[in-house]
Amino acid sequence: MFRHLLMYRRTNRATRITSTAAIAVALTAGLATALPASAHAAGPAGNADDTEVRVPAPVVYADGPQTLLTSGSDGMLHREGGGYLWTNTYNSRTTSVPELDGVPEESIVRQHDTVNRVTYTRPREDGGTDIVRIGVEDPRYGSTLTVPAGYRHPTVAGGWVLATVDRGDGTHRLVEYRNGRENPIQLPEGATIGAEPVTYGSAYGRLLIGWTDADGTPGYGVVSTPDNRVTPLPVTGEATSLRVTQEEVSWVTRDGGTTAVHIRGVDSTAAPRVVPLDVRSPDSPVQAYLVGDNVLWHEGESGALRLTPYAGAETARDLLTGVESGYQLIEGRGQFAALGKDADGRRGIHLFSVDGLGLVFDLPVRQAPRTEVGRGAVRALSLAGGRLRHTTDLSGTGTLHGLDIGVGPQPRRGAALPDFGGLAAGRFADGGDEGLARLVADPETGHDVLLTGDDPRQPADTFALPHADGRITAVSPEFLLYRAGGRLLVVDTARDRIVHDLPDQAAALDHGTLLVPSRWLPGTVGAVDLRDGGITRLLRTGASCVPDELQSSGTLLYWSCAGRDTAGVRDRATGRSWPAPAAGTLLGDRFLAARNGDTLRLTGLGADGGTADLGVVGHLKPAASGEEDRGRTWTVDPGAGKLAWVDADDTVHVTAPQQAVSPLVVADSVTPAVLGAAGWDGVWWLSRPAASWTVTLTDRRTGAEVRSWTGEATPGTVRVSWDGTSAAGAPVPRGDYAWKLTAAPADGAGAPATATGRVRVTG
Repeated sequence: MFRHLLMYRRTNRATRITSTAAIAVALTAGLATALPASAHAAGPAGNADDTEVRVPAPVVYADGPQTLLTSGSDGMLHREGGGYLWTNTYNSRTTSVPELDGVPEESIVRQHDTVNRVTYTRPREDGGTDIVRIGVEDPRYGSTLTVPAGYRHPTVAGGWVLATVDRGDGTHRLVEYRNGRENPIQLPEGATIGAEPVTYGSAYGRLLIGWTDADGTPGYGVVSTPDNRVTPLPVTGEATSLRVTQEEVSWVTRDGGTTAVHIRGVDSTAAPRVVPLDVRSPDSPVQAYLVGDNVLWHEGESGALRLTPYAGAETARDLLTGVESGYQLIEGRGQFAALGKDADGRRGIHLFSVDGLGLVFDLPVRQAPRTEVGRGAVRALSLAGGRLRHTTDLSGTGTLHGLDIGVGPQPRRGAALPDFGGLAAGRFADGGDEGLARLVADPETGHDVLLTGDDPRQPADTFALPHADGRITAVSPEFLLYRAGGRLLVVDTARDRIVHDLPDQAAALDHGTLLVPSRWLPGTVGAVDLRDGGITRLLRTGASCVPDELQSSGTLLYWSCAGRDTAGVRDRATGRSWPAPAAGTLLGDRFLAARNGDTLRLTGLGADGGTADLGVVGHLKPAASGEEDRGRTWTVDPGAGKLAWVDADDTVHVTAPQQAVSPLVVADSVTPAVLGAAGWDGVWWLSRPAASWTVTLTDRRTGAEVRSWTGEATPGTVRVSWDGTSAAGAPVPRGDYAWKLTAAPADGAGAPATATGRVRVTG
């Protein structure tokens, strides 16, 4: 009968199992009617509490929109994409300014105000203009001034409202409008003013304006109250960046290729102090501001903010990497409010002042809000041995992330695992003794190369495979199944060799055993020992079809004949069976997870042959059209009661829907019967992680303990090497010795696992 199950053909490197059965994995909807049919969110799978580990998708943030509009002595008006906000400088508290709701941003007067007013202009139907002032810090400073029609281009600077009046001969006169009356401003002889006043700022009864002299050159001066007398500035040619503070006035000139700031007392007639600036370009515009004995300045639209001292204790240095906008604060000898980027690249509003030592210090007033500009999309995930892995595509870059979620009854967030380059679904898997298994393409041949190891910089081992674009479908401590090019390869990862090469068909791994269906005996699955190629057992599924999918978890075997819409689970230890969905199903430790429309239905498989409704998972991220979703948007740990799934926001959830897991057992072992010349090496593979283990060796004749070995936590493998000596180091006599392994379960559930055997010493 074995001859009809599998036919063998020897090759020079491996045993080849040939079969004419082809795999056709069909994903069809629906559940077996015998499974629970209720849809609810009960049980651990549906809860969002401390029994769940959540891993949000990585997100890329950037500074959101922010605009600095005006400054006051105690705060700043700004916008961050919505309404108008005021952030004060004494405790950085931000509040909204509802009085500005609906006011166009271009109507707001962009000037510093000493009493923390925000001013905007509002046109009237009669041709006049309302000047609306809002007292942000103190409402008593709010007011509305109506400038009648006929006063052209009313311009606000602090407490001043300037306008022009058309003389009717193509010229204009400049007036101050206050308290319902006009006050003429007497320009220097020969000076003319255009239709729109030119103002640069105001400070405590002084106004800085511009005009055109009789020879056509620009002129600049300070207007003082109460007589509105103009004091011209000693500027030859054109000036830029004119500023006025309570004590000083400044301007920038370029003369003979030299860029310099000129500074003098606001009421002085003395020659100004000239401070050269080390500009990067002789043609770039420069904005300069006074702060104590220093000039803060930047070139261009968003150049670095630089400090140039002309007296005092400061040294030249950069304060911000870029400035977008700024305002001269006029109190005392000046301060500077700026919107720009700091050395860390963060955008925000800063206030620069001098301290008691005359040094400039930076007070960050408001950081630009961080907004999401990119969210990672989970493309693949796996779960095995307390390790969660998921590949996230973020801004076109794929990364395989990992997280230790523990081996206890409930998942627990542990340490992050090293990141690897992005890998597609089926191209990576945990569960082998060699560490993470992953497939990468050889750049020369295009064929797959199997890498194993948990260090992304240095794989523990590499093994070239004969096909390309393959996928890993099952992993055990020493072996894995690799599918590519219409073939199914069984790879011995411990020895870097292919031990079986079959036509692609259903197959599963149970440690050192390969489970494959018989083409000639429908409903029969054979167990093949991967170390010697022998068939150890035949299992009847109870169906009359050849399975096109097999999955193994402990003693349970899931089989599916998708073409006939029939499937089930068979307990190889007890012979009990359960019906199961024929598609979209994964087998965990004594439970099934099955896709049912937009949800996952979870069903426990009791040791007595019964089933338990473990709940449903909703909000599951849909897979791409026509794409297999197992291993992409959800998966299970075949050796544990845990489930991982991805929601619509690309958050990965790990839960433990099945609490009644299988007991810890020794699932496989290699223990030589005789102590050889090179010693004796025993290896035991446990069904799940252990917290500790002990191996004792006793003399069967006397019952005395000869040697013992102990170990701490292990993910599932115990290794012992014996050189034939006693604990004292002396060679032991010839004869038979008994070994015993005892392992305590890592999750604390159930009794310790034990295994016994013999080894003979002949030398």
